Amino acid sequence: MKRHFRIWLRMASMSAQAQLTHQLGSLGFLLGKLIRLFFFFAFVAAVFRHTDTLAGYTLVETALFFLTFNIVDVTAQVFFRGIYGAKRTVEDGDFDFYLIQPCSPLFRMAGSMVDFLDVLVLLPVLAMMAIVLGQLPAVEPARLALFALLCANGVAIALALHILVAALAVRTQELENAIWIYRDVMFMGKFPVDIYGPPARWALTTVIPIAVMTSFPAKALLGRLSPGWTVYALALGAGLLVLSRWFWLDSVKSYTSSSS
Repeated sequence: MKRHFRIWLRMASMSAQAQLTHQLGSLGFLLGKLIRLFFFFAFVAAVFRHTDTLAGYTLVETALFFLTFNIVDVTAQVFFRGIYGAKRTVEDGDFDFYLIQPCSPLFRMAGSMVDFLDVLVLLPVLAMMAIVLGQLPAVEPARLALFALLCANGVAIALALHILVAALAVRTQELENAIWIYRDVMFMGKFPVDIYGPPARWALTTVIPIAVMTSFPAKALLGRLSPGWTVYALALGAGLLVLSRWFWLDSVKSYTSSSS
């Protein structure tokens, strides 16, 4: 564990140095992320000028769903961004070297890029979350604990989905379609899943469980998530981690090197 932590710190340091090398470009990306955040809030505020609720949720409660989405999604982006370069890692032959290094090749691949720009985005998101929590009726400590647990579970599900994508890259040397399908569907988690029709809600809860990652924590904080759905969310997170690990190990076993 200590060795992997030291390795991660080293990779994080290298990522930070690379981003600081291109300061103007990094500043542009950061401003773009913050502007996108601002305009989404402006969009939601414009919607609520014409309606009092959205699928039964007030403006503050809708903001809670959006901020929860950002906490889960941005955290995953910070720690698992290296998966987006998995195809290049395999095609260039770097994965061959990962296999002989004294650490997990999956850990090495996922941590090869740490996006500190997303860390800077996460700070205002957490500040806005504190403001939103202050606007809600008094929240019981148990609900806050469950909210934190389900957010962590959402990050675990994101990890499992990223592992599945990495395994596909190792097995097939293809990645772009899978990772961008995930990104496109993930954006649907910005809103409460209740706004979608029954087929979409079912798909977002079972097939690609974006709702479990983003809507369930917010619902738990508002006291609108049943114990049954809570158990389902935690069981799904554990099951996907087990499944993704098995698929990764099986894909590595079938890997024959980029030069074969």
